[in-house]
Amino acid sequence: MLLAGCGSDDASGGTSAFERLIAASVLGAWRATGDDTIEVWVCQVPADTDAPLYGDLALRADFTPASLVDTITPRVATYYATISHGRYQPVFVAGGTVAMGAADEPADCAEAALDAAASTSRAVLLVADAEHAEDQPGGFGSSGAAAAGVEASNNRRWAYVGANDFSADWDGDPPMDLVQHELGHILGWVHSGTDINPPLRYTSALDVMSDSASPRAVDPARRDGPDTIGVQRVISGWLTAADAVVVRQAKEVELSPSTADVGGGGRPRMAVIPLDQRSFLTIELLSNDGFHDHLPVGGLAVHRVTIGGDDLPATIDPLNGDPGHTALLQPGESLTSDGWRVTASDDGVVDLRPAS
Repeated sequence: MLLAGCGSDDASGGTSAFERLIAASVLGAWRATGDDTIEVWVCQVPADTDAPLYGDLALRADFTPASLVDTITPRVATYYATISHGRYQPVFVAGGTVAMGAADEPADCAEAALDAAASTSRAVLLVADAEHAEDQPGGFGSSGAAAAGVEASNNRRWAYVGANDFSADWDGDPPMDLVQHELGHILGWVHSGTDINPPLRYTSALDVMSDSASPRAVDPARRDGPDTIGVQRVISGWLTAADAVVVRQAKEVELSPSTADVGGGGRPRMAVIPLDQRSFLTIELLSNDGFHDHLPVGGLAVHRVTIGGDDLPATIDPLNGDPGHTALLQPGESLTSDGWRVTASDDGVVDLRPAS
């Protein structure tokens, strides 16, 4: 990486990857702003489906869009209102049902629901009445077109989950972490901590867009996913350039938690180290409270972010320790990556300097 060890952005003096991300995020920040009316639809999977997703499982749930709205709203609406500090509020309304054909996949159900969605709806959430096979993904989601307007029929925003998390086995208290994860995609959020070697695994307990069930692995009574990380907040406009400090040479920074509404005492909520025109490091303080109360201890998290051709994140790699990545930096501990050394001090103070 060109001059990364010296803290340089790029030799040509061009626009940094973080600046590109900030500019690209402005276009789609409407997705995560204000009330977001989301129609809930049921995808009726035929018994003779050819889709491997459903693994020849015979169960067909009898829930309705209205009953799903009643189940989803309390936890999911509260979750997003809380982590956004009131900036974003999903509002779930009953949509309808789609009778899928034997060859249909979730995307086909989504297209039908989007075509039929009311003009007042900004996205659709689809729940299949069939469970997914154990070796299949739990769901999918799409942020649609950022500039296509707020109507779901135009922007094509959708999220989908199978029936697994709505089974009677949950005794009326099903987990909502997967729904929260898939709805993250309609905000434009992307996966972090992915191991792409088959089978695909999500390795990070730090982000709802990775291992969304990680809190439940610590406490089986938990039903919500973890909070999210700073770079996802940038995508949604909840963390702006004014909330971050860009570091190009040795510097000591005092951070507020990235999950906070604003930085306390004017302190930034994230530090960014540019590496080249397509990548940067983020350093943020995560507290083990709220939706992050499953973390064994609070501390500093470091991620490497690369952006794609659309200037939005293509990969987000957590650098703290082994899968789980909960080895957050404690006072006196250091992490070295991409030519930089990150050293934690007390009370959110971090020393950032070229490793050379």
